[in-house]
Amino acid sequence: MIVMKIKYFTQLFLTNLFIVLATSATIAILMTHFLSNYVYEGKVDELKRFGSAMAKELKKTDNTISIETVEKYQTLLNAKDATIILFDSEKRFRYAQPGVSFQIDSQEWENLKNGNQVSVPFEDTRFNRTVSFVLTPITNNNGTFAGGILLMSPVSETQKAIALLRNNVIIASGASLLIALVLSYMFSRFQVNRITKLQRATQSITSGDFDVQLNSKDRDEIGDLANDFDKMASSLKQSNEEVALQERRRRQFTVDVSHELRTPLTTISGVSDALATNVIPLEDAEESIRLIQTESKRLIRLVNENIDYERIRTNQVTLKKETFQLQELFEIVKDSLAFAADKKGDQITVDVSEKIMLHADYDRMTQVLINIVKNSIQFTDNGTVALRGYNTSHHTVIEVEDTGIGIKQEDIEEIWERFYKADISRTNTKYGESGIGLSIVKQLIAFHDGTVEVKSEEGSGTCFIIKLPLLTV
Repeated sequence: MIVMKIKYFTQLFLTNLFIVLATSATIAILMTHFLSNYVYEGKVDELKRFGSAMAKELKKTDNTISIETVEKYQTLLNAKDATIILFDSEKRFRYAQPGVSFQIDSQEWENLKNGNQVSVPFEDTRFNRTVSFVLTPITNNNGTFAGGILLMSPVSETQKAIALLRNNVIIASGASLLIALVLSYMFSRFQVNRITKLQRATQSITSGDFDVQLNSKDRDEIGDLANDFDKMASSLKQSNEEVALQERRRRQFTVDVSHELRTPLTTISGVSDALATNVIPLEDAEESIRLIQTESKRLIRLVNENIDYERIRTNQVTLKKETFQLQELFEIVKDSLAFAADKKGDQITVDVSEKIMLHADYDRMTQVLINIVKNSIQFTDNGTVALRGYNTSHHTVIEVEDTGIGIKQEDIEEIWERFYKADISRTNTKYGESGIGLSIVKQLIAFHDGTVEVKSEEGSGTCFIIKLPLLTV
């Protein structure tokens, strides 16, 4: 079965054309019908007026009818091609032009006797020609029925007037149809052009160009569709950029993880082979074993951090909140990292009141602060890492500020990404840690319904600011 494809423009134009044709035909028919009735009724009304005027003059107390009055009216009606027939109460003709005859049916006669006018706009059965006629009763001054007047006019002249009106209606309808066709074509083309723009924009999106924008100012459904399309294109562009960014990070993540694993594994493998083949003297074996232990712990830490990160990311962590002194937490973190700070020539300071209490998961907050302080120590040489804590009206605020090398502004939002390094070259330098700790930090703070932000300038140190909600009683 072959299905013919009809373009939308053709469908729209033909639909409008059909509507215009149907409307024009309906209007023409109704107008012609209305005008025909109007002309016929106008003719009948005119005959009624003449009939009523004649009936008033023909009233005689002696039940006689004035022929002279009838002839006077006939002279007036000759100009209108109308004919008068006069008859008495016994249906006898009292006045009629030669060759004219007329039969009144019983219903019409009863209406006349009851004093009612009888009008027929169109009659073609009782005359030799088609006519309009009016029957008007004549009554004496005492109200008795004296006869009637028949005023009859041929419809030929009326039909000429109707034909002229019909022709005018047809001409007007044709002119309206022509104008409607032009406007329909312009409107259809306009609508199709708008849809074509949407189609081209959709093709651009399909081909991977997400920069397309329609910027429609129309206030109809197609305009709303165009605006929704712009929002969709912007969203797709953002998503595409995010996918591209994540793909770059995935590749970098693979490189970083490979390097993080390869370095300790290479060390362990090399030292183990050296020990097994007695390349390393016995007196140096103890140092080699410590190196193997250090690198093994590094591998374990890396694996644990990844496992921990995935558990946190997938909401598999349950917080056990309790209330404790923030100063105690700071001292624990300071003692835990004192050796690492000494190796870098750094000093860890604590500035917090004993009254400042924190409601949180003790172990997880310890993990958060250790990760942040380790990060600060990593990028600070012969400087200071300050731990500060205080309360505001709604939060407990923790600040970790160092005097290290700082972070570039364009890198601040990226430091929370897994395995992200502000300087990729640091992988092979003294700054080459895994970079996963800050990702864990942000997730854990979010679990505590808190926020963490970073303020930093390159070369002027970095400050991490954590805000956790106060315990409400």
